[in-house]
Amino acid sequence: MDAINKIYSSVSQTVSTLSAVFLGNPLTKDYDIAEHIGSAGTELVWKIYTGSKRTTKEVASIFVFDKKQLELFTKDEREEICENIRRGVVQLTKIRHPQVLTVQHAMEESRDTIAFATEPVVASLANLLGNTTNVSNTGLLAEYKLSEFDTKFGIFELIKGIRFLHDEVQLVHRHLCTENIIVNKQGVWKLFGFGFCWSKRAPGTPVGNHPFKSRLLGNPGSKWTAPELILENTCNDSTDIYSLGILIYTIYTRENIPSPDASSDLYGYKQSVTKLSNQGPPKLTAIPESLRSEVKKMLSVNPQARPTLQSLTQISYFCDQYVQCLDSLETLFPKDNLEKSEFYKRLATIIGDIPHRVRLYRILPLLVKEFVNCSMIPFVLTNILTITASCTRAEYMQHVSSHLRPVMLLDEPVQIMLIFFQNLDVLLKVCPSEEIRASVLPLVYKALESKSQQIQELCLSIIPSVVVHLDKATIKGGLVPRIKTLCSGTNLVSVRVKCLLCLGQLAPKIDKWVMIDDIVSYLPSVNCREPAVIMAIVGVYKISFNTDGLGIPKDVLACKVLPHLFPMTIVNGLSLQQFNAIIALIKEFTRKIEDEQGDKLGSKAGSISSSTSSSSSLQEKQQSELQQSFGSLGFGSGNDLYGDFMQSPASTVPKQTAQSTAQQQQQQQQQRKAGGGPMKLQLKPLQPQSNLNWSVSPMATTAKENSNNYNLFTQQQQQQNASSTLQNKVHPPPAIAMPMMPAPAAAPTASMASNMWMNNNGSTGVTKRLELTSPTNSSSSNPYGQLQPLIPTPSQTGGKASAKSATSPMLSKEDIMEFLQK
Repeated sequence: MDAINKIYSSVSQTVSTLSAVFLGNPLTKDYDIAEHIGSAGTELVWKIYTGSKRTTKEVASIFVFDKKQLELFTKDEREEICENIRRGVVQLTKIRHPQVLTVQHAMEESRDTIAFATEPVVASLANLLGNTTNVSNTGLLAEYKLSEFDTKFGIFELIKGIRFLHDEVQLVHRHLCTENIIVNKQGVWKLFGFGFCWSKRAPGTPVGNHPFKSRLLGNPGSKWTAPELILENTCNDSTDIYSLGILIYTIYTRENIPSPDASSDLYGYKQSVTKLSNQGPPKLTAIPESLRSEVKKMLSVNPQARPTLQSLTQISYFCDQYVQCLDSLETLFPKDNLEKSEFYKRLATIIGDIPHRVRLYRILPLLVKEFVNCSMIPFVLTNILTITASCTRAEYMQHVSSHLRPVMLLDEPVQIMLIFFQNLDVLLKVCPSEEIRASVLPLVYKALESKSQQIQELCLSIIPSVVVHLDKATIKGGLVPRIKTLCSGTNLVSVRVKCLLCLGQLAPKIDKWVMIDDIVSYLPSVNCREPAVIMAIVGVYKISFNTDGLGIPKDVLACKVLPHLFPMTIVNGLSLQQFNAIIALIKEFTRKIEDEQGDKLGSKAGSISSSTSSSSSLQEKQQSELQQSFGSLGFGSGNDLYGDFMQSPASTVPKQTAQSTAQQQQQQQQQRKAGGGPMKLQLKPLQPQSNLNWSVSPMATTAKENSNNYNLFTQQQQQQNASSTLQNKVHPPPAIAMPMMPAPAAAPTASMASNMWMNNNGSTGVTKRLELTSPTNSSSSNPYGQLQPLIPTPSQTGGKASAKSATSPMLSKEDIMEFLQK
């Protein structure tokens, strides 16, 4: 709260002070007055303020003369002083020259003040050399340091300005001093204080009584004035040259030449100037050697011994390449393109040695004028970017940005974009993030769509440093798609490789799923026939896999990445080192899949083993419920439920048969383990059912009849076998088959055979047939090998078929399960 109160009191005090100073002056209607920054004029009677025009916001400087300074003078003296002040402002307003202070608003006068507005200035040269009279805030003046180049070129500019006054305007200034030299914002030294100037256009006009004998406020001091003007009351061009010599001495020594005041001691003044002319000033060694002799001549009492202004501009002190270059630059704009291009090439070699303030405020405004000439832009752009490299962000945004933005949008000449990308690191250093997105990013987009390979490669190499200033949405939606489009559309291997490397370098700056969805998933579509492209793809995969915060999931590795990498290993042209790099990456990816998937399956194994006991108990419960269900159908607990069910309900398998079947299965399993070959399933021979009930009483036959019937049955059986073999060759049996059982050890008895083929009427006939053969014999006649059809084949006999048919024997449960397992 105290800080706010201090700021409020400071602002209030400043406002009240300005109101008191400018009270009633009409200039305040058009300009806003701000800070008091310096003073100027003879004895520094003018106060300098910063300001701006209200309508256009154009920056300006406000010069104010406060009449309260004249309170100690009489009315006539006050009027004379004010008249000299007015004459000087009016004369200044009439003159237009680069070395003369420019007036933006003519003089306005009120009862208490005289004010006018000029171009923005820093202060007077006297303020910058340490004289801060009539200045309230000296902080800004302390920060401004004059360099050697500032001094040298400033003096050179003053000589040109004075020469312009003498030759063109026909004026003699008669009051050159540090107080009447104004330094503007660009660092240009400009003439001011024309209140005592004399016109050469009317030679008969008297010079007038120079007011040295009666010292008034604002009158010239004798220490700055030529002796002939004081002693002889004569004036010519050399009068200003003498004053210029005093000025140069004061600039380098930071002190005035000791001399009595002519208004109080005229004799002492004469002695002093005579000694100065013969011996020179006491600290002449402080002046540069190439300028000393000329300064000594300029301080001569004899006006004819002084050098001319033209000869001064040709001395070795001003024949410096920096001075000559800057002087030529100011007059270069109207010349032809060839001459200008040669000059800008020479400027690029020395511009780095020129002080930054001179480059920013003096050279830059002259260079940006050439932007209207497109053919000259590549020549001046290099120099402008060199100036930009030494700017702060505030200086860039204030002085450079507005000029470069339109140039960045130009397509021709192509060298413009090339120069920008060669110096893009400079722009990234001085541009805020908002400016990068507004001006630099469109330049990058345009370069990616360019047809020039050099521009594309330069752009791709600089993109990783650009994305630091971009948000993730801009990278995902604007930058990555354009890089992918260039990578897919170019036929140049070098550009494709740089596109892939650029995508890989974006990995630390984007999200994981952007990397996977937009970059990793895109890589399989890249044309990768060249080893350089293959290794670039491998590099992107490796960066995506190893970068912290990214990684590639195992499903993406298994489904997309590894199928893409494996074909690369056999591409022609790969070196052994490149091949080993690809194989190492494949092993790294497969190891990740092995580890993660193994851990996943191992965690499930515990839960599966814990559920095994519960599932086995559930199966036992279901089996017991099934036994109870079949028990209600009349099956005993000792019977084979599935075997009996698979057979006809009228027949059951004896317990002994089930036991023999189990033994046979056990033997077959042992044989399979011992032999290692495929197991051949064999069913035991069907035993005649002793409990078959045909509901027919047996017929009494003799032994001879039984023998004849048996022989007849055997013949029919052989005929049926032959016809069955022929039919199997023509029509293969159905796919449902059963393994053959081994042949019975002994032939069935006659009674048993008769029970199998005798019908109700006692006629001989077989309704159904089941052919039982050994595995060895069946393979030659049966196209299905050891598999025999389960569907019975009707018998072919000469007699009538029986009305009833015998039940076909079916497979047991153990046989079916063994067959399914096989």
